[in-house]
Amino acid sequence: MIRVLICQLFITVLGYLATLFFAAPNHADSYLWGSLTILMSFALMGLGYGLIFQKKLVALGVSLIVFKYAILGIIIFTLTKLDWFSSIAFAMGVASFIVSAIYYAISEALREEKEDGGRSTPPV
Repeated sequence: MIRVLICQLFITVLGYLATLFFAAPNHADSYLWGSLTILMSFALMGLGYGLIFQKKLVALGVSLIVFKYAILGIIIFTLTKLDWFSSIAFAMGVASFIVSAIYYAISEALREEKEDGGRSTPPV
């Protein structure tokens, strides 16, 4: 999970700089907010599921997951009311997590292949 979040942070910075260079500053800010929103969402999800799977603080983990959506809803509602907010750039920021997910899937597949000795099928 840490690798995905670091990759998402890298994509956030890279996308923000690219949007700042190629588009208006309000689009770059909207992209940044969208990307940081999804980053915060997955960080809290990882923390909540970590607490649940450790079977130590189940109630805290479940409440963290439930209240996360309320907090995200308030953030998105507040952002949409701002004059400079661009919903397309915000959606691009949220969708930037797809690149991080693809990175994670490829890195996990390569790691499993390396551990398996390069075999793609189990031995018979």
